Amino acid sequence: MTSRLTIQELIQKDYERKVKTFLSLPLEGKDVMVGDSMIAYLNLHHYQMDDWINQGIAGDTTTGVLKRLGAITRLKPKRVIVSIGSNDLVLTQHTPEMIISNMKTILEILGQSSLVYLCLITPVNPIMKDANHAYIAGRTNKEINVLNQYLKERFMDRIIDVHTPLVDEQGLLNERLSKDGIHLNHEGYHLFLKSIKNRLR
Repeated sequence: MTSRLTIQELIQKDYERKVKTFLSLPLEGKDVMVGDSMIAYLNLHHYQMDDWINQGIAGDTTTGVLKRLGAITRLKPKRVIVSIGSNDLVLTQHTPEMIISNMKTILEILGQSSLVYLCLITPVNPIMKDANHAYIAGRTNKEINVLNQYLKERFMDRIIDVHTPLVDEQGLLNERLSKDGIHLNHEGYHLFLKSIKNRLR
């Protein structure tokens, strides 16, 4: 079984490789989506969003995004969508207050030159048949809901509610919308992007 340290080392190598790639992107005047695997696994071309650049990195945290803001600001995007925070619950020792503080800094820095939107954190479903517990890694909907409440209280004017359309009657990630209890399938991403597009109108 892969150790947690090995997983973190793999995440770090992927992070470094992708940040290097992001820093070499041509300045095309496109808008940017930044975040963790929720963004990284989103095929923007498939959803006719070729006017956006995907700067998602699987396994990333608010600390990781803070370290790579230069790769975003150099592009001078008019709009930035941020989807981050879930991995902080399992890959860092951050308290909710620390996560919120990091997000505040992210929004302040990006907000100096761009209109910034912040996605709520998406739910998980650890009891679905194909749930991948290595990815879910102990994060709970209770923690996610607490963090989302903090986000709504602090950043309401910037929030995109991608969470509510994804939950079932039990408050879990609807298994119809996921392949592994945490990541979204095509139908899940359709709802995720519908929330984003509705907010951007």
